[in-house]
Amino acid sequence: MRKLLVYLALFSFNAVANPNQIKVEVDDCGPLARDELGVVFSLKPHGEGKSYFADGTANELCPKLTSAKYILGYEEDLCKNYKPRNEKECGAVKVFVIQQYIYK
Repeated sequence: MRKLLVYLALFSFNAVANPNQIKVEVDDCGPLARDELGVVFSLKPHGEGKSYFADGTANELCPKLTSAKYILGYEEDLCKNYKPRNEKECGAVKVFVIQQYIYK
């Protein structure tokens, strides 16, 4: 019960602290070899071309991403918290910060 209250408090704080929270539906997911950014995933509808990097491993995140109905979180520019491979990635490549998986 205590864990649940802490989780709800943290989620509520994140939702208030980040007004840019968005809901996305994942189409596909795969590994990415970029240090702690270990996942790349694309959004539905298939072929739209929108994709994000995510922090974690493909073994850990991809099953959650592809089985959830929606993912709540927000996007950040790659260069905010990670070192780009080249300067052109700044502003073009986005990292999705996952806050919640919705399975219903």
